[in-house]
Amino acid sequence: MNLRTLKDTPPWDWPEGTGKMLLDFLRDDRTSESDLLFAAELAGDLTVINEELVEALLSILRRGDRPERVRGKAAISLVPILEHADTQGFEDADDLPITERAFHRLQESLRKLYRDANVREEVRRRILEASVRAPQDWHEDAIRAAYSSGDEVWRLTAVFCMRFVRGFEEQSLEARHREPGYPLRGRRCGGQLGTGRGLAAGRRARHLGEDGQAAAFGGDRSDREYPSARSRTDAR
Repeated sequence: MNLRTLKDTPPWDWPEGTGKMLLDFLRDDRTSESDLLFAAELAGDLTVINEELVEALLSILRRGDRPERVRGKAAISLVPILEHADTQGFEDADDLPITERAFHRLQESLRKLYRDANVREEVRRRILEASVRAPQDWHEDAIRAAYSSGDEVWRLTAVFCMRFVRGFEEQSLEARHREPGYPLRGRRCGGQLGTGRGLAAGRRARHLGEDGQAAAFGGDRSDREYPSARSRTDAR
C-alpha cells in the first residue's frame, strides 16, 4: 500500500507495519517533498504514533534544509499526541503510545524550537499552534507577543491559540468584534480543529499553506476520528 492509498484508508484499516513504513519515509533523505508531506501527516495518527515517530517528526522540525511546508506539517502532526497525553494523563500507561518522560521531552523541544530565532517564522507559527494543545506557562507570553506584533498572520495565529490558553477573554472579544467569524469557533474532531468559518477569503488564502489546507487549524484530517490508543496493534 502506497502513501496516497494509505491516506484514503481509515486509520483503523491500515495494515500491519504501517508505522515502520512511515518511519522509513521520514528518515530517508531521498524521500520526495510530496511523500514527506504525506508521511508526516499520517505519522501523527494515534493508531501508529509512538516515540520513534515523535522523534522523527521533531528531527524534521529541527532541519533547516527541509521545506517549510514539510516542517510545518510535522509540527501539526504532533497535535493528536499532545492533546491525548495532556487530557488523558499518565495514570494508565497502557493507554498511551508514549511515556510521560517522552511527552515532557516533546514539549521542551517545541519550546526551544519556537524560541530559536533561526527557525523560519512560518515554522514557528505552526509550532505555537500545535504546542498550545498541551498548554504550558510560556504560551501566555508567546500569544501576547504574537497578538501585539502588528503582523496580521501572527495575530491570526494568536487568536487561534487563545482557544487553548486561559486569560485571553478580553482579546478574544476584541477579535470577535473586529471580524465576526474570526477563528474562535471551530470543529473539534479527534483532537484536531477545523477551519474557522466566516474568515475572509483573502486573509484565509494568505494564512493557508500552498496546498490549500488549513495547516494552522489541523484541518487536514479533521473529519476523521482518532480511535483510542488501545486500538493500536503492537506491530504497527
